[in-house]
Amino acid sequence: MTPHLAVFVTNFIKLPKKGSFSFKSISMRKLFYSLFFCSTFVLASSNGSITALEEQLKQAIYQNNAEQIQSFLSQYQQQTQQDPLLLSYAEAKLASLRQDYALAIRIYRKMLSERPALTSIRMELAKVLFADRQDRTARLQFDKVKSVKNLPASAYQQIDRYIDALNSYNTWQIDASVSYLKTNNVENVSSATSIENTGFIKGERMLPQKAHGFSYNLSFSRDFNIVGSHYVGFSNETNGKSYWDNHQFDDLFNRTSVGYAYKKNEATFRLQPFYEKRWYGGEAFHWSNGIEMSYSYWLSKNWQNQTALEYEKRRFFIENPQAGNIKTASNTLIWYRNPEQIFYTGIAFSQQKLLERQYSSDIKNVRIGWLQEYAWGISTKLNLSFTHRQFKDQAVLGGILPLGKTRKDHIYTIFAQVWKRDWHLWGITPKLNFEWRKQKSNLDTMYSYKMHNLTLSFEKTF
Repeated sequence: MTPHLAVFVTNFIKLPKKGSFSFKSISMRKLFYSLFFCSTFVLASSNGSITALEEQLKQAIYQNNAEQIQSFLSQYQQQTQQDPLLLSYAEAKLASLRQDYALAIRIYRKMLSERPALTSIRMELAKVLFADRQDRTARLQFDKVKSVKNLPASAYQQIDRYIDALNSYNTWQIDASVSYLKTNNVENVSSATSIENTGFIKGERMLPQKAHGFSYNLSFSRDFNIVGSHYVGFSNETNGKSYWDNHQFDDLFNRTSVGYAYKKNEATFRLQPFYEKRWYGGEAFHWSNGIEMSYSYWLSKNWQNQTALEYEKRRFFIENPQAGNIKTASNTLIWYRNPEQIFYTGIAFSQQKLLERQYSSDIKNVRIGWLQEYAWGISTKLNLSFTHRQFKDQAVLGGILPLGKTRKDHIYTIFAQVWKRDWHLWGITPKLNFEWRKQKSNLDTMYSYKMHNLTLSFEKTF
């Protein structure tokens, strides 16, 4: 395994190479030694006393001495009285020193699944993820550790140095997921058979249709450093749905962005032009170009704010009255209450000015969310949102049948997700997802509907 170049962040602290976890700073080693070994909730001996062998094993871990860890660990494993946390920590530390990062990560995650409040172990996990170049996952763990209150100032400083190093890396970040789909209303339309008060009846194609298939997502991005904190950023995101028994509703979307990024420890600014294209039913449907500006910054150790502005010019391959301009603004506030609990809330506003005013609309959205880590390795995510959409002119179906109203929709959404943090196969995590949505429209027989789905997805971050 070829080690990456070390990143020197001060004259006396050297962040880990691909195969190194040593610190030049004795004070920093003492800090994390005390965080782990002196915390009453971490290493209390099972019989209330600390044996000489335990003390020798802890010293070997503290000194990053793989040979001594192996020797004392072999002896300790034969003892009838064992501290399971010390045993796991020694095994993980030995694995990391031998550059067996997959094993070390697996052990640390198991420890956190049982005891998510172990801040020192979360820090160890973040460092191994850093060494294994799992940058995005490492950054999340560093952020969680940083949210802990009343750590020594030197601990926060070290975390900031790791984050600076992560920002300087030029590595590909890849996310992928796939999920089974089953729906009785693939186009999200009303099940009413009449068309408002017009006296007309819907044809079969206007009524809900069933479909079975799968959804998929693949995104990859990379920032190329120019100089200092200045970068050229590239990203590509693909989302799609494919129905093996109803291909006329297959949907594929792809967006490619290239632009400028400025990254510091507490803030990231991006200005990225983009091009996107959508295929529907296997045929090219529309394409867009535009620009997105985003700014993410930390208000404090526990609070982060994310703001995004976007302008999009949408065009269709076949003449369509829904072509036009779309402007969107959004803001999200994130509270890292502690490493096991994250809350967020956000608002968004989108203005769509399309060729025909009946399709133009203003969209307002508010959302709240909660992520939680529990014991036994259980994690959950809950998101609630409300959207109000107001159209600009009276609806005319197909351009020929007036419906007598200007359309107005209220959309309520609940999304819940649960998974087990220590369930991984080749780095793929299975997650159980529940989605419920209700749309209430003043054109009730056309656009009101309810839906709920229970799906199993498989996700991986590279």
